[in-house]
Amino acid sequence: MANILGYRGQRSATRAPWAVATSVLFLQGWSTAALSAEPAELEEVVVTGIRAGLRSSLEVKRESIQVVDAISAEDIGDFPDKNLGEALQRITGVQISRQDGEGRGVSIRGAEPGLNRVEINGVTALSVTVAGGRDVDFRDLPVEFVSRLEVFKSSTPEMTEGGIGGTVRVITRRPLDSTEPYLAGSTQMVYSDLAKEYDPKFAIIGSRTFLNNTLGVLGAATYEERHLNSHNARTTGWLRRAPAPTGLGATPGRGTDVNGDGTLDWIPEIPRYSLERRETKRPAFLGIVEWAPSDTMKVFAEGSYAKAREQVSSMLMQLSAASGLIDYENSVVGPDNTVTHLEVIPHPDFQTDLAYRNIGGSLEREQYTTAFGGEWNLGSFKLDGRVTYASAEVQNDEKNSVATIFGVPRAIVDYNNSEGAPNFTFPGIDTTTADAVNNLTAVFNPRTNSQEETSAQFNVEYLPESNWLTSIKTGVEVRELTMDSILFQRTIQLTSRTGIRSSGSTLSIAVPQSVIQDIINSNSGVNDIRFFETGDLGFGGIRYWNDNGDPTYDATIAASGLGNIDPHAFNPNTETNNSFQNYLDTWEVEEKTNAAYVQGSFKFDGLAIPISGTLGVRYVDTDTLSSGYNRIKHGPGDVEFPRASRDGGYSKWLPSLNLRFDLRDDLVGRMTAGKVLARPNPSQLAFRRSLDNVGLSGSRGNPALKPYEALQYDLGLEWYFSRDGFLSATAFRKEISEFVINTSVTEEADDGTGTVRRYTVAFPINGGDDVTINGIEAGAQYAFDFLPQPFNGFGALANVTYQKDEGFKGPNIITGEILPFPGLSRLSYNYSLYFENERFGARASYNWREKWLASASGRGGLPEFNEDFGSLDASLNYNILPQFTVFLEAINVLNDQRIEHNTALRRIANETYGSRYFLGVRARL
Repeated sequence: MANILGYRGQRSATRAPWAVATSVLFLQGWSTAALSAEPAELEEVVVTGIRAGLRSSLEVKRESIQVVDAISAEDIGDFPDKNLGEALQRITGVQISRQDGEGRGVSIRGAEPGLNRVEINGVTALSVTVAGGRDVDFRDLPVEFVSRLEVFKSSTPEMTEGGIGGTVRVITRRPLDSTEPYLAGSTQMVYSDLAKEYDPKFAIIGSRTFLNNTLGVLGAATYEERHLNSHNARTTGWLRRAPAPTGLGATPGRGTDVNGDGTLDWIPEIPRYSLERRETKRPAFLGIVEWAPSDTMKVFAEGSYAKAREQVSSMLMQLSAASGLIDYENSVVGPDNTVTHLEVIPHPDFQTDLAYRNIGGSLEREQYTTAFGGEWNLGSFKLDGRVTYASAEVQNDEKNSVATIFGVPRAIVDYNNSEGAPNFTFPGIDTTTADAVNNLTAVFNPRTNSQEETSAQFNVEYLPESNWLTSIKTGVEVRELTMDSILFQRTIQLTSRTGIRSSGSTLSIAVPQSVIQDIINSNSGVNDIRFFETGDLGFGGIRYWNDNGDPTYDATIAASGLGNIDPHAFNPNTETNNSFQNYLDTWEVEEKTNAAYVQGSFKFDGLAIPISGTLGVRYVDTDTLSSGYNRIKHGPGDVEFPRASRDGGYSKWLPSLNLRFDLRDDLVGRMTAGKVLARPNPSQLAFRRSLDNVGLSGSRGNPALKPYEALQYDLGLEWYFSRDGFLSATAFRKEISEFVINTSVTEEADDGTGTVRRYTVAFPINGGDDVTINGIEAGAQYAFDFLPQPFNGFGALANVTYQKDEGFKGPNIITGEILPFPGLSRLSYNYSLYFENERFGARASYNWREKWLASASGRGGLPEFNEDFGSLDASLNYNILPQFTVFLEAINVLNDQRIEHNTALRRIANETYGSRYFLGVRARL
């Protein structure tokens, strides 16, 4: 419930107390504007539900000096979306990335997730990305803890640096927010129509004050289980290949001029089907204690914990289509020199392999945040300080169980279908049995990525007795961040092929083919859900294949006679340091940052147009130390991995100006200018290198990288024509320098078998050109409360963002054109229609974004685009008792598919993850 000043004579809220527990608008409180101006004659009106949330968010927007948007949940435990990322996509300029259909990362004004800062009650939210990153995963942060989300698109000097797109602040409920004790909770059942599973979710939150409301304690907990499935028909890379003038590469069938017209054609490299299956359990806890012994002093201690444990049992069927010989006579070339029907046959030196690959094991993410601090009001001085600790760790105990047919007699891949997806045919092979399988591997690749940050800050604010200078504020902040990655890799291989020997991390054991096939036929099954059950591929084709899960994995290890697959065991292979550790992908990056700032706030009420604002500068000094391993080969079998390190650092001045113009009581103008920075991913800074022997490609880090920098500007206008209605538009510009881009060079390296091969290795550098993003955001909100009942319960929300980049120099190696800025959709929009009365509520919301560049240099150095994507969500609420609300919600109602491509005629992914349905009840006591 919120107390909002409203206009005399307008309708006051008369909702019964049980209406407090209801929320039907997916965005209780989403806004891109602020409250309308206060009139001369006012009264206090108590509002609840949707209107309370909307007005709360509008108030945050209007009262802020900065460009900020907010999403609020006025009712305890009733945040408008089931996932924080999915909630944030409703804000102008914000777009999200998904995994298995869940909102995962957030892009702001074209800046990809790793270039934005996220805070939980002021504490840094760290990354749990496998292999290292700075992007924050929103899937594990419970929405039930959250009171408000704020997205700051302009900065002030007091804000911790780190986002060139913006800063997302996750603000939880606090015990001294209300003196009334409460206990609220919810229980719900989640159904996925692709996984065909029902999963539970529970949440509880309670708060109470003591000692005459000076001491407050809040506790909250959630637990959920989730079957997360997605199916994907992929083509991992398209390639063109000229025949070699001599040697094996001159063998007929290797060149890709399929129709003999003198032009090399594009053929698929590794077409594959994948069923991603993850059984996830997510517990989370929040605890806050606040003590305010007087009006001038408050201290607090708080902590949050979130964990997700995923049991992975994904299965793939993949073909090395480019490794065999092309049957030119039976293959067909379509438009844009793209092969639409490919037939490949084996050769003793160029064998096509078909692999039934299972990815299993577990993946565990853990996140902690803690903070201790206080604030003191000493009349004209205000002091505040805090000490924080944050940690994030992801343990990926990946297991692979792979059954492979080396030397497929004939493989056919056809793309003549409505979705441009690979349609397989393998004459004479039953994909649900061990037919022709002659190789079986068990792989264990445990990787640990961890991040830890400690910080301390202290601020002093002086409130002078001045008619225009309202505040002078200064402060210091110290942070230490450590990010590391440790990778082990071990493979046990059973093979009936001749001439296969152990090397690197692989121990090979020769066995009869019958042993391999008996293991599969005795232990493997097939997928229990038909491939692409909820989507459309435009054809029938193969929908079932071998499911080589844990029983097959364990039987492979047992048949090897090695006893186990311990990655810490002795490695007998040469040039490994007798270890299964991947030294070249084991690293650590340390950052130590000292920052200080000064800012002044001012307000000129006597001008014809009242102006208020903040002006100041932040100074940042960062030292970095990157540590890892080098590989030095002294001769055959004589390899060492010495540790190496390299330090770096930089100092930056970050000035900023934020102005607000009160043009009329109902009209607000804004203008901002400032400089911001964002640091590169730790894996980009690290001493690391990884090589792919299949595609002869690789990547490595660059410890000398500098941070991204950006000059940014905003010019906005906001019109609040009623308590619940607004129109707003903001033009913005970002000039990004020191842009980190990937470049590629050819490097020679040992492939692990003693053979030196030439790899195309990508590594990051700071580009010399500026990238400019110009855009405009517009939003509108309207409540139809002027209509007669029951139509006065309707309302609508809409916003749109258009942005365009200039200066990005990444070339499209297919067309020669300049690529767009990665992660930027030129056009995105969302709109919603809702209805609410005292008993019933409903809403429908559609979100859409235009095509965007996912990777400037993907497989084979080719650009990878996500095609246009939109999804529809809906919900129904019904209040059955004063304190109880029943709700039904649906995500991705239309079963929209996500599609990726290199070009429009060469798709590389067709993903479906189906719809999700939530049925539950909320209560507050």
